[in-house]
Amino acid sequence: MGLGARLDDIRGEASGEGVSVTVDLHGKLVGLAFDREAFTRRPNDLADVVRRLAEAATADALAQGTAVVTEVVPAWWSDDQRTSSSSTVR
Repeated sequence: MGLGARLDDIRGEASGEGVSVTVDLHGKLVGLAFDREAFTRRPNDLADVVRRLAEAATADALAQGTAVVTEVVPAWWSDDQRTSSSSTVR
């Protein structure tokens, strides 16, 4: 499987308080599920839960993406990029 396909397949997930959220590598919502517990909340509280879980799922997806890219990018490349970008005159 190529790098692009591996990145496309990444899904971040987070669950809690009766809500399950799934996002892709870009943080786009691709799955949202509620159980009975979720529907006992006020709408604003439920929205807060969804937002918090979406942020956690996005962090999970980004960590997975970083791990995939780290497998194919040599370690010296990222070190060189940090060094050259910090010495660039603007």
